[in-house]
Amino acid sequence: MVSKKIIILYAISLSIFLIYILMLLLHYSEIPEIVASHLDIKGKVNGYSSKSSLWISSGVNLLVLAVMGLLIKKPEYANYPFEITDKNRENAYEKMQLFLAVIAIITTAFFSFMVFKAVGFEKNFLYLILYAIAAPIIALLYFREAEK
Repeated sequence: MVSKKIIILYAISLSIFLIYILMLLLHYSEIPEIVASHLDIKGKVNGYSSKSSLWISSGVNLLVLAVMGLLIKKPEYANYPFEITDKNRENAYEKMQLFLAVIAIITTAFFSFMVFKAVGFEKNFLYLILYAIAAPIIALLYFREAEK
């Protein structure tokens, strides 16, 4: 069973995805034909491609979210670095679900940066990052207090 906490955390990654897809739809005609497709560790552009690649990367992000969502729903299919026993099963599954939900947020935030940069909103990307960091922390703190 998936806890409410995990569902909310996973929903945050879906909301980030929907925000950047909406931005892509609304501003697609304004995006130049050639966009940055790869950044180095310092944030400097070192690869370019056509703006249609933004749809391809969005599709890849959706696929990653779908796989993570399935693994959250069915954590027994995930790969664990230890043997799952009756004694540790529930705890291991819950920790894996939490890990996947947080990784989904981080992954989607990284994918969204390409769209923010292409649309020219990279300065506003900080707000999305703050949301991606603050929302899970607030959700986790809320559920920690609710469990007491």
